[in-house]
Amino acid sequence: MRLRRLDLIRYGKFTDRTIDFGPKPESGPNLHVVFGLNEAGKSTALSGYLDLLFGIEERSRYNFLHEYSAMRIGGVLELGGAEQIFTRTKQRTNSLLNATGQPVSKMAISSHLAGLSRDAYETMFSLDDETLEAGGNSILESRGDLGKLLFTASAGLGHASDTLSLLEAEADRLYRKQAHGTELALLKKRLAELKARREAIDTLASTFETLETERLDATEKYDRSIAERSVLSARLDTIAKYLRAIPILADIRRKQAQLAELPEIASPPRTWTGSVADMIEADATLRTRLPS
Repeated sequence: MRLRRLDLIRYGKFTDRTIDFGPKPESGPNLHVVFGLNEAGKSTALSGYLDLLFGIEERSRYNFLHEYSAMRIGGVLELGGAEQIFTRTKQRTNSLLNATGQPVSKMAISSHLAGLSRDAYETMFSLDDETLEAGGNSILESRGDLGKLLFTASAGLGHASDTLSLLEAEADRLYRKQAHGTELALLKKRLAELKARREAIDTLASTFETLETERLDATEKYDRSIAERSVLSARLDTIAKYLRAIPILADIRRKQAQLAELPEIASPPRTWTGSVADMIEADATLRTRLPS
């Protein structure tokens, strides 16, 4: 990874200032010396570069000219032989932007840092008397990210940093401070929803007993109402039959009155019952033979 250009857009005492290191030479040394008087901004520029790589610190001391919400740094990094433009803003999430101003994952830069944290990178590449002394102690005691990396190299575990990067990425998916889309955050949200649902349907034992008594009483009343409705339905059916029979009964009584007015005639013998149809047919035949 190589820094091609550093843009101090709104950072520290700088506004729209750029340090351009130019393209990488095809041959020869690739060394740049940045010099200036005390308080010229050399340390500010170095801190801006670190903030571009790792994010502007939570309590950054470079907001004395621009408010936190306005702080912005950018630059061009040569990653894998290609130049990429990045911008960094002061916010907890989605602080790294690409050339079009769209948020990108921090892995776009951190994947090229071999697993180095900000402290380890600063210890290795931002050297002064204090960092040299602190780095030496870390190396001797195998403490900190730098000590761990050197111990890994000496132990022949060259791929440990890649494994650590993968584990860190997996840990970020599980949990990140102030993040809302991690697995743990989603599970906590689901737990809160279930707790709210439980509290909504939960009730005291005394209240449950009262409700149960009311339910049993309502069930008894319902069963009694169903039985009474069955009796009433049967009575309604009987009344409906009577209502349908009233016109027929009137017709029967009228015909009975008409029959009572007719003279008494002898009833045919019961033996004629089977020959009535034959007699009707014979009568019709005889009528047709009568002379007209």
